[in-house]
This record gives sequence, structure tokens and C-alpha cells, in this order.
Amino acid sequence: MKKLFTGAGAAVFSLLILFVLLITSVEAVCYWTPGIYRKEFAKYDCPRLLRHYCGEVMDLDGLDQVMDQTMAFLRGNRDDLTVIVPIDGREQEFYNDEEISHMTDVRNLFLLCIRLRRAAFLLALAIALAFWKGFGRGTAGILGRGFFWTSLAVFALAAGTSLLISTDFDRYFTIFHEIFFSQGNWMFDPRTSRMIDIMPEEFFMDLALRIAVTFLAASAALLLLARFLGRSADMKKMPVEDSSAGDHPRQLP
Repeated sequence: MKKLFTGAGAAVFSLLILFVLLITSVEAVCYWTPGIYRKEFAKYDCPRLLRHYCGEVMDLDGLDQVMDQTMAFLRGNRDDLTVIVPIDGREQEFYNDEEISHMTDVRNLFLLCIRLRRAAFLLALAIALAFWKGFGRGTAGILGRGFFWTSLAVFALAAGTSLLISTDFDRYFTIFHEIFFSQGNWMFDPRTSRMIDIMPEEFFMDLALRIAVTFLAASAALLLLARFLGRSADMKKMPVEDSSAGDHPRQLP
């Protein structure tokens, strides 16, 4: 029974750490990657899309302003999404009411994930301390092995899910939005929505790929560390034979 609880605790610890890595990967790509949005705007020629669908003119500097203020809003660093930028040579508000409503929902979801990440980290730390109290120096080996096998299972599930999504990205992109934005305020017409013109579907596909690569790289590094800790713990458990006995037989007096 003790072994069962130990394995379950190690698995929960591992899932919490993976969740922390996932949310941190999202944050790293979206907030810590210099110039990522300008590169995406240029890659998909978003000023041309805006001009084609809405008949409006904005340059890359204006789009950068929109994204800087939008990301600050999503992070909770500003209270509203009133973004005033040059459009057709005059200052205008970029977002309409429907877009602001949707981005407010995105903000709530993102901030919830940040709070859950903090809780997950604290819970993982509490589990690690409990293991240390019960197993002492053996904690690293136990949690290392648990993280290794749990990560392999999660990666296998993630790989299968990714293959499934790649067969029809549009469908699963829609399912995602229907789950998290059930009020339906995420459907936009490119002829009336500037937001969808500067952030086309390919834009999100690129971000998703970057997040996946970042998450896998960070997880792989921890996976190697976990494997090392697990092997080190196993080596310490191996009995060491005393080769001195028998080398010099004792002489009877």
C-alpha cells in the first residue's frame, strides 16, 4: 500500500511540474520572445490583409503598438483594451466591442492559468517536502523515476493528440474555442474585424508550434535529469562486495 501511495504521489508531482512547464512555455513564447509578433505580421503581410478586407491602411509600427497594448491587457497590466493607433493616417480605436469581449475572455483564461501554475508549483513543492521527510536522500531518486515514466506517458498522449489535430486543425481549433468560449463571441468576419486580419489562423499555428517546441525542450531537459537521478539512486542501492575477505586466508594459530 505504501508503494502504491508513493507511486501516486510521484505521478501527481510530475503532472504538476509538467503543467508548470506548459504554462511557462506559453508565457516564454508570447512574452519573452523579442520581435515575435512583428515577424509574424511581416510573414503573413498583415497590413495587406487589413487593406484587402477592410480597406484600411496601417503599417507594422502601428500593429506593434496594438500588440504591445493587447499583451499588456492579457497579462493584467492594464484595465481596458482601448487601443488608439493611427489608421488611415488618423488616430482611431482599433478594437470593436465584440473583439474586446472576446479578448476579455482570453485574458480571464490566461490569468486563471497563471494562478493555477502558482498553485501547482506550491503543491509540487509540498509533495517534494513530504517525500523528503519520509525518504530523505532517496527523494530525488523516487521523484526522478516518477517524473521519467509519467513524462513518457504524457508525451505519448500528446504525440497522439498532435497527430489527430494535424489531420484537421480547423475542426479542433473550433472545438477548443467552443469549450473555452461557449458564449460564441469568437467568430469574426475579416471584412469587419481588424483583429482577425492581423492575427490569421496561421499566426496561431506558428505560436502553437513554438510553444510545443519550447515545452518539449524544457521537458526533455528535466527528463534527462530525472533519468540521471533515478539511475544514481539505483546505483547507491546496489550492494558493494567486500573483496578483502578471502584474499588473505586467516592462519590458525
